[in-house]
Amino acid sequence: MAGNCLLIISKNEGTNPIAIAHHALESDIIDKVIISDGSNENTFNCLKKKESGKIQVINEKQFVNTTEIGKGIGMMNGAVAAIRQEFDKIGFIDGDIKNSNISEWMELLFKPLDYNVDIVKAAFTRNPTDGQITRHITKPLVAMFLSNAWVIDQPLGGELSLKREVLEDIFYKGITPPYHWGIDTFITMKSLMYGYKMGEVYLGQKIHGKKTLTNLNKMFNECFEEAIRMIRYFYNLPVRKKINPIIEISSPYQKNPCFNEIYMDIKTEFYKSLDCFRLIKKMNLPNDDLFYDIKNVKNFDAFCNKTKAINDNAWVEELYWFVKKYNPMFLDQYYYRWKIRSLSYCLNEIQTIEQAENNVINQSKNASRLICRIGEKEAIESSSKKLYFYHHS
Repeated sequence: MAGNCLLIISKNEGTNPIAIAHHALESDIIDKVIISDGSNENTFNCLKKKESGKIQVINEKQFVNTTEIGKGIGMMNGAVAAIRQEFDKIGFIDGDIKNSNISEWMELLFKPLDYNVDIVKAAFTRNPTDGQITRHITKPLVAMFLSNAWVIDQPLGGELSLKREVLEDIFYKGITPPYHWGIDTFITMKSLMYGYKMGEVYLGQKIHGKKTLTNLNKMFNECFEEAIRMIRYFYNLPVRKKINPIIEISSPYQKNPCFNEIYMDIKTEFYKSLDCFRLIKKMNLPNDDLFYDIKNVKNFDAFCNKTKAINDNAWVEELYWFVKKYNPMFLDQYYYRWKIRSLSYCLNEIQTIEQAENNVINQSKNASRLICRIGEKEAIESSSKKLYFYHHS
């Protein structure tokens, strides 16, 4: 069946996925919507009752034989359904999106696939306190280890589209997809590694459910570990394809640096984090004393003062060594340090939206420059050049 299929990945979002489906179908770009849902039985049955000729609701494990749960399973299951129905182009959108202009997004996500683009990623204006995993984990790691890719704005995010044959390659060839939150990291990094041409289109501001830092432990772990897995996979490929530059797709939306909501209070997040900061241990990495020193902080003012030194330069060096000396036993320690960097960024680098975004861009540039200065060309497990940067900086 030629045409365009939109996959909505949903879990306990009520009937919002049906609303998304109707908005998408208003565009005349979408031929069918498949909702891959992992909700409780009552919510799933409610969605199932609202099926129509162009809206199909399937259980997220219909084609995936596993006892695990996670976003990756929902995306894999939806992909199998769309591929079996032989749609030419397949898109994804998260089931918690509440924007009313979704119909306008469809043309921007799907039309570029008719031209010199294999995969389209959506970019959105974010509240400065939002997207801390993207800002400080996935984005700098992509910039650090995948040349030409530092300009990608949002390597994470559930809004994207792909040609069917590209999706088949990414999901079925080589390293297998994860079942969890790391699926977005996997798709972005593997697409780049396989030499596909990625376009990125700005779609305005995204209205969706958000989580504070305190609620991101699981997502951090899964996204960080997936990035590590993909970097190691890339460094062990016998032949590496050229990573193509990111293509900026023209968008009618103007960037709006205004937000009416403040969903995360930094001071509250600090006090919620104090107990876990007490658990910080020395990792014997360059610059790690900056993070270990937070262990002794007793109040918010002291924290503000000490975190001024934890800037983008300090962070990308620390992040490099997380990868180089990665040990799953220290996952909680990586998480604590990411949390400190995120709070430092929110305290010291987001006086304006422009400053927030520019500092994230500079952090990615610094990550790219660092890897060039180190001369990282061997397998990532090698530590033969571990002191190069610090002797020549």
